[in-house]
Amino acid sequence: MQKITNLFLILKDKDYYKNTEKFQQTYLLQPKFNEIKTVEITNPKFEKSFTVGTIKKKDIGFSALKRSWLVVDLLKSEITDEKIYIKKIKIPTQVHKTIKEATFNLVFYENINGKPSEERRKNIVVTCKSGKNITEIDLTKNPIPFPKEGLFIGFEWIVNKQNTYSYVTDIHYPDGTKKENVSQQGTAPSFKGYESIISNVMANDNVNWHSIFTAKTRKTAYSISMQLELTN
Repeated sequence: MQKITNLFLILKDKDYYKNTEKFQQTYLLQPKFNEIKTVEITNPKFEKSFTVGTIKKKDIGFSALKRSWLVVDLLKSEITDEKIYIKKIKIPTQVHKTIKEATFNLVFYENINGKPSEERRKNIVVTCKSGKNITEIDLTKNPIPFPKEGLFIGFEWIVNKQNTYSYVTDIHYPDGTKKENVSQQGTAPSFKGYESIISNVMANDNVNWHSIFTAKTRKTAYSISMQLELTN
């Protein structure tokens, strides 16, 4: 009988395998298993609707120049006795008049003991129009689960030609001197914040997370102007 080498036997359901280097009368097929963690899949009931967060368009702003960075805020709900989902998100945005529309990354991070997780949980590219607007992200078709511990949600600037604009401003230095009519380049859009009792705002300059409203740097605490519409 002709010698058989490199024989690879697979059943149709691919639950068994055997790799042999030589011919033999009997082959022992060993079961092959891939264990995965239990995944629970649920769908929203859309029976209730409530909001978390506040939309205010004054007090403080968040903007970027030629370098991208991330700013997130911790949003939590008082509803902890049932599964809830994010249905819509509203964010005040401002796009420079020379730009028709701008894009940014809407980012989501898990809340790990009061700090954003290392890995990004979700990213959505959002388009916002020129001028001052309330940009709305409708997630009705694909609601995002909102855990009991809340989520860090915020924005990441996308530095590209579409989002870049030029402007003239005065630069004030710590020693009291200033330069007038200095040409600068910015990255759209800019976002708003509002004065709050405590601040959970965290920023990342592509190196690590850090608080930007601490007692050492500012006397006033701020939160990101953002509102979530939640459903059960």
